[in-house]
Amino acid sequence: MTTVFAVVGEHHDDPDRLLLLGADGQHYQFLLQEGTTTPVVPDETWVIDPNPPPPDEVVGWTSQ
Repeated sequence: MTTVFAVVGEHHDDPDRLLLLGADGQHYQFLLQEGTTTPVVPDETWVIDPNPPPPDEVVGWTSQ
């Protein structure tokens, strides 16, 4: 199964932690060095794109 994400931000203190928006409407953090994706609730520690795509238009990066 392929999961589709769009990159919508990065962690304020660690740019190797990307904030993803899944096609399911949930946010995930992607750790570049580890290659892992886990659910996350964005807070003030994230720099977030002010105009992210709506979940039904997410056709970005994929992970298998």
